[in-house]
Amino acid sequence: MAVPTVFGIYGPSDAGKTTLIEHLVSLLTKEGYRVATVKKTKKAISLDTMNKDTRRHHDAGAGLVVFSSHCETDFLLYKALSTSEIIRRISYFGCYDLILVEGADDSNIHKIQLGAGKKRKNTIASYDGNVKEILTFIKRELKKKRLLQHLNITVNGKNIPLTEFPEQMITNTIVGMLGSLKGVQNINEVTIELKR
Repeated sequence: MAVPTVFGIYGPSDAGKTTLIEHLVSLLTKEGYRVATVKKTKKAISLDTMNKDTRRHHDAGAGLVVFSSHCETDFLLYKALSTSEIIRRISYFGCYDLILVEGADDSNIHKIQLGAGKKRKNTIASYDGNVKEILTFIKRELKKKRLLQHLNITVNGKNIPLTEFPEQMITNTIVGMLGSLKGVQNINEVTIELKR
């Protein structure tokens, strides 16, 4: 599995960032895309509440607290992470085609700007009500990524994200080894299942 496509959405308060993300997520998931979102804020706020059991676990010294109920599981990690680290860790929870980051300020992420204000590095589009145009742009990038993806690896039921170098290295190794086997020619597709 390749690393998901990531787009940041930024702009001033009340510019419509959350509304745009809602539209994009709704439209893309209806088409079968797997989407994850990240909400970033510069405010020092916490979802955890004083005097609740999870907060008591943290106050006792736990660096990670997990709250689990019949409808959701919440992981409360009590430290700030960079956007790139958050994106890397998202792959532990599932396989996603797209990650939308509201409030993105990481200079490496392609971004869509809403409203007026200073353009951030790597801004590739502006939003002014043109949902279809933004959607088309994102889908075009997702298609490009799918065409480049050639190797999917799942270990113990968990998808393993690969960047271009390890994907190329593993692919070349497998094709090279299989190509040396008697009766194997013109390798176009390989399925390997290993159970130990």
